[in-house]
Amino acid sequence: MAIIDDRPLSRAGLHAMLQAVTPETRRRLRPSVVAESKRAHVATVVSAARPKLLLSGDPSGRASMTVLDAVTRLPSPPAVLVIAERLTEADARSLLIQGAAGVLLLRSAPQHLTWALPAVAEGSRALSPEIADAIVPGCPTPVRSRHGARERLARLSAREREVLALLSDGLSNRAIAQALYISPDTVKDHVRTLCTKLRADNRIHAARIAWQAESAG
Repeated sequence: MAIIDDRPLSRAGLHAMLQAVTPETRRRLRPSVVAESKRAHVATVVSAARPKLLLSGDPSGRASMTVLDAVTRLPSPPAVLVIAERLTEADARSLLIQGAAGVLLLRSAPQHLTWALPAVAEGSRALSPEIADAIVPGCPTPVRSRHGARERLARLSAREREVLALLSDGLSNRAIAQALYISPDTVKDHVRTLCTKLRADNRIHAARIAWQAESAG
């Protein structure tokens, strides 16, 4: 992974944010930082260090356009996850059209890196819920409000809530099983049931609903 930002303090902040992800996520992805650079040198850094993921810090999202332009011209370009301090809906759309694998808002990024990093690593999009609600109004079975998320969460049993909390922290089924002293197959059943109750399409969608419900508190 490489961190791209023209501001040394911001690069240090992103580095610290990566160090704060859950141990399970670190074990799964090994998100070690192999390089840090200003935007002007991104092509050189990618060619030399060959990171699989770029974390692009950005005041408004627009500066990352140059990063995406440079990276997409390279053979086997890495995924680019943009972390912006502020962002308009139009700029978020432009980043995705330009090829960003994900866009997170800085203020909530620490809460979402646990699921966003695996999502991007597996070739999926990763969007902060605030961004997704604004630019993806047609996403499957969305929760339109925080109140709605709390209502869905109320359908879960106590055990399903425990599983969801650990799932939202990025733990695998095996790790959840060890934490709760149950079998991985039982965890799989709980995940399937809670996704059905939440009307979530997958684990990432379920984690997003959990975050929305927590924000409503």
